[in-house]
Amino acid sequence: MDKLHPAHYATISLAVVTVLLLVLLFLLKKKTTLLSQQLVQLTTMLEITRKRLARLQEKHDKIVAFQNSLKTAELTTMLQKPRLNAQSTASGPTLSGKYSRIKSLAEKGLSVDEIAAILGVSTHEARQLVNLSKLAQ
Repeated sequence: MDKLHPAHYATISLAVVTVLLLVLLFLLKKKTTLLSQQLVQLTTMLEITRKRLARLQEKHDKIVAFQNSLKTAELTTMLQKPRLNAQSTASGPTLSGKYSRIKSLAEKGLSVDEIAAILGVSTHEARQLVNLSKLAQ
């Protein structure tokens, strides 16, 4: 067998190192591609989660606003009841003519719109008067 020249050892070593580096480069490229795909998936999932969170926050804000509105209405009702009770006892057990008429119309099953038309007032005013006549009972 012929002996290799020392320069050939260097060339073979360089070729082996080059092949190893190419294999390593291929493996790193494959790993980078995989990590890139995972990053895209995670980014998509994060965006979906952010949108869900935003929708939940909107729902929560609406619920809180409704609860605050409800508390305000309850407080207003609590504050108006003593005043209405005082007015009803001050004027006697009977309601004023307008409230009595509204009460009787409501008891007959007339709608707020019909009561408003009969009294010649707005629907909003008729609704308020019906509510007040109920509170005054």
